[in-house]
Amino acid sequence: MGVWRKSAGTLLLSAALGLSGCQSVMSMSGLSSTEPTNLSTAKAAVTRYYESGQYRRDLEKVAAEVSAWLEKRAKKPAKGERLAVVFDVDETVLSNFPHMQSLDFGYTLDDWHGWVQKAEAPAIEPMRDVMMRARELDYTVFFVTGRAEPAEHAGTAANLFQEAMGDYERLMMKSVDDKRPTARRKAAQRAEIEEAGYTIVATIGDQWSDLEGGHAEKAFKVPNPFYEIP
Repeated sequence: MGVWRKSAGTLLLSAALGLSGCQSVMSMSGLSSTEPTNLSTAKAAVTRYYESGQYRRDLEKVAAEVSAWLEKRAKKPAKGERLAVVFDVDETVLSNFPHMQSLDFGYTLDDWHGWVQKAEAPAIEPMRDVMMRARELDYTVFFVTGRAEPAEHAGTAANLFQEAMGDYERLMMKSVDDKRPTARRKAAQRAEIEEAGYTIVATIGDQWSDLEGGHAEKAFKVPNPFYEIP
């Protein structure tokens, strides 16, 4: 079945009747200006963005900015200063695109738990490169994630190790009884890192809620067109 799409206004379809050159014109009402983008169209656009290479290029741009800042900051630490970098996990250093695509961008908690336990999420290479460079510059690396503790700890740690990101100080997750909003919880976890004697030079995440609340000298947002966590 053909599907007619239009952005606004009235669609006019002219059909030749073959009767002395006469034509019949049918008028169809347009879409409401408040109607959101069709879900199928949105999913196709996200897939094109990912597969075209533009997503990778946008990631590389942010990665270059982070690396430049880390290089600069490492040259002038205060005496005795312990420099640290905080990374989110999902869509920051590990990509869940294969899992999301397999579910047509749907979500169930059971499917998600199964995916985490498989430990098969591929590395987001530009951000893995940032992490490796941070370690070369003697930064201590922390992961602060919304993945569930304890159920998803082993799978997450295994996945990070398999993707050559096992050289970190601590994997900080979300406990089952922690009901705080994401931004408040992650800010508190960064504060905990500071209280342990570290200076957080950069925090990197794919959600604004990964970054809000301070406790870092600079925050860097990587692209995520797939979902939003308030």
